[in-house]
Amino acid sequence: MLVRVMVFVLVLCWALVNPCKLPAQNIEQILNKIQHFYENIQTIQADFLQETYFPDRNKEIRTGRLWIKKPGKFRWEYKSPEKFLIISDGDNIYIYYPEEKQAFVYPSGKAISSRLALGFMSGRGNIKEDLKLESFKVLNKNFWKVSFLPAYKDKKVEKISFVVSPNTGEVKEFTFINSTGEKIRIIFNQIRYNVNLDNKLFILNFSENIQIINGY
Repeated sequence: MLVRVMVFVLVLCWALVNPCKLPAQNIEQILNKIQHFYENIQTIQADFLQETYFPDRNKEIRTGRLWIKKPGKFRWEYKSPEKFLIISDGDNIYIYYPEEKQAFVYPSGKAISSRLALGFMSGRGNIKEDLKLESFKVLNKNFWKVSFLPAYKDKKVEKISFVVSPNTGEVKEFTFINSTGEKIRIIFNQIRYNVNLDNKLFILNFSENIQIINGY
């Protein structure tokens, strides 16, 4: 269940992206560009590749598609190697396994305990307040790597890293390291911003055959 809960944090922090046109020259400008876009973007649609590295076994690779709509709505649709959904309607988070006909439901405030995640979910997050800069590195002329620690004590997340373009401010990928040593890397492709997303995307339609299980 820990990996599944970690996905929630990943979804919410993904809202930290920034397509400003002027290239950043220093880390302060990078942070300002990320925050500026985060405050103004309303929706995101993207394909993703998720790599999970476990301390005691080989890595796991998953692929799928992501939709985010402020405030607090998101949909992760995993397509391989197994199909399942993680959906937030703004109040509750559902993890649905169609083959098992089971859906786990979590009140959003309990499923994601960290103040960091709650801030980004609600559209009120601030990168300088919710994250503590640990280090940064210029990878090449096209990308910087910026690493953070949660500014508030978090039981799940120990470290967060972004690979960001100084020319657009866009976050191309990010990595989380959790308290058990698992490393989760998310790479985005085919990203579209501020597209019109129907609210039906963020509603899980239940049937009589689905077993509903309270996560907490």
